[in-house]
Amino acid sequence: MALLRNGHGLINPGNLNPGCMAVINASMDISVCREVLGNLVEACELLGIEADNIPKWKAILAKLPPYLLEPDGTLKEWAWADLGERYNHRHVSHCYGAWPGDEIDPDRTPQLAKAALLANRKRVTERMAAHSLCQRALIGSRLKDIYLVDSELRQLLEQGHVPSTLLCPHDPYTSMRIPDAQGGIPAIIMEMLAYSRPGVIEILPALPTTLIKGSINGMPLRTFARLDKLSWNMETRTVDLRVTSFKKQDVTLIARYGIEEISAPSAAVSEKPEPGKAACNLKLEEGKPVDIRMKIGDRNPLDWVNWV
Repeated sequence: MALLRNGHGLINPGNLNPGCMAVINASMDISVCREVLGNLVEACELLGIEADNIPKWKAILAKLPPYLLEPDGTLKEWAWADLGERYNHRHVSHCYGAWPGDEIDPDRTPQLAKAALLANRKRVTERMAAHSLCQRALIGSRLKDIYLVDSELRQLLEQGHVPSTLLCPHDPYTSMRIPDAQGGIPAIIMEMLAYSRPGVIEILPALPTTLIKGSINGMPLRTFARLDKLSWNMETRTVDLRVTSFKKQDVTLIARYGIEEISAPSAAVSEKPEPGKAACNLKLEEGKPVDIRMKIGDRNPLDWVNWV
């Protein structure tokens, strides 16, 4: 892939001179190209347009280079075997496929998800820039890494990024008003409380163990639905949620802790899952709120790593 990456978000490879900032096959470039072309093909097929161009775009997709891994399974920042990693840097652009993209996750691409998790954890924040803490926490949320989410969120909240004015600075205890954390902290909270994609709603995917109780209201979901409310109590292991769909649809509801009990209208949950299962099917009607109460198990959402 003859793209050169030389912008904010990547640093030079570990085995090259620091002046070599332009390198081939950045993993982020591959992720973005695959995402854009994939969305373009899907949209055109749904709309019945650009029929002559779709085969060309699919051919380009097929020729995109694969991601590469280090010998220990870590996702490489550059999909080029001779370029080494530089872990003592804050940027994690090569994890774009996990967040903000939606190509890499523990269920559909477990090997790549584990590789991205290792890459995210191995980075050393050589400076306390808010955007790096936010990005690592957001990637951690998508990968169910409750420990990294807890660590990065604590640093943002407790180490100078949230002053009394609530005008969050780029660097801690400074007046640099670049709003990295301004939008990043709310995004982290939403991502750790609910993950969604078309046909899937997952609750509490990356809840830090210290957040025993809480609630959130009015969160849009990426499946033409809204999470009107979500509340949890990890002492009693209970979760209550209300979902309103904007269209008639079937959705998979996921709770990685395990669903021990579930109470919902029979029209929405016609077949309850066996105790301990992590998923059940929801039938949602357009514009009709559905109230669900669950008693969840005590499995760790990060346990998926042990199964890869």
